Amino acid sequence: MHFSQILLAGGLAQLGQAIYSVQDEYSGEKFLDMFNFDTFDDPTHGYVNYVDRATADSQDLFNTSNGQVTWGVDHANIASGRGRNSIRLTSKAQYTHGLIVLDLAHMPASTCGSWPAFWMVGPNWPHQGEIDILEGVNTQSSNQMTMHTGPGCSMASGDCQGSLGCHIKPEKTSNNNYGTNLNNGEGGVYAVEWTGDKIDIWFFPRHSGLPWDSLGPNPNPAAWGPATASFVGGSGCNIDSHFKDHNIVFDTTFCGDWAGGVWGQDSTCSALGGSCQAYVQNHPEAFADAYWTVNSLKVYQDNGEARVEVAEVGDSEKPEKGAVFAEVPSEASPSEPKAASPPLKGLSPKASPQQTRKSGDLFQGADGSINIVPRDVTEAHSEVHGKKMSRHIHRHVHHLHHSS
Repeated sequence: MHFSQILLAGGLAQLGQAIYSVQDEYSGEKFLDMFNFDTFDDPTHGYVNYVDRATADSQDLFNTSNGQVTWGVDHANIASGRGRNSIRLTSKAQYTHGLIVLDLAHMPASTCGSWPAFWMVGPNWPHQGEIDILEGVNTQSSNQMTMHTGPGCSMASGDCQGSLGCHIKPEKTSNNNYGTNLNNGEGGVYAVEWTGDKIDIWFFPRHSGLPWDSLGPNPNPAAWGPATASFVGGSGCNIDSHFKDHNIVFDTTFCGDWAGGVWGQDSTCSALGGSCQAYVQNHPEAFADAYWTVNSLKVYQDNGEARVEVAEVGDSEKPEKGAVFAEVPSEASPSEPKAASPPLKGLSPKASPQQTRKSGDLFQGADGSINIVPRDVTEAHSEVHGKKMSRHIHRHVHHLHHSS
């Protein structure tokens, strides 16, 4: 699609940003129906017994209430056999590219022995990639975001191949993005934009800096500012060659290759005993807070259209830094203009002078010109908030080093 730049009455139109629209929404009663309950042995050798849906239901390990979905682990019984009962969810749908937005109210707390994760993975690991969005172990206080690939991909901290991968961990001052600290802030929103050029991950605390459109029908990540973590492809890594056909996964495992591997390096955990497995087995009460509560999970795809947004232009006819632009496809002819996405309500056909329009509406005048009904800045800001089971059963063996 070709684009052109046009000057609207009262604003500047500029092109380039795609419109995202909802492809799949995981929420409410249908949330769990869109996932498979995995029951295989934990590939990371965790002390965990992943149970099927019927077993999870009989043991009250999940519930849906007030539109939220909550699931956790057995925190009432001494564990035996494979380990502590838990739930691992893998989406039935697979995705390549898109915008994934998780509205998270609660995640498993920063508890010794625990290893919760929200991630995406392709079949034939690691050759079709893995995106670790939210993950940590034991008393970790800040999230670590990691990419895992086959050979030939270097981004961020270096070589992304295999179990260690390449990772980005936010500054220590941004430690409200994981575990107990995240829960104390009443959760927040994680968003992943995956294109052929890069994979960006944002975290927005619930009560600070949450973009007004992040949970709506047409989010615009181009306006969200720098990502919390940005994994840029290019000469170091061909994104489309290393990441494809991903399922979305939530899991809570215990000990295993990472949490168990660094048990002795955590002074809080090692003081509880010499064995991660023994602690997890015999202290069910420690895991009462090891649960997820999700408000919604949405997967958006670029619908191929151009975004239409408007910024006021001053006397210099130059946009201010951070201005929002209007975008219109160049092939939108005067006789059949292309429809635009919210927040500008659409590009309507030729209108009579008597037609009622709201501020911010785009319309075509009788002479074929494109016009906009002026909108007040405060009004613009008030229009906010619309509030294949994978054949892959390999979870990487990774993070054997202590995460500082």
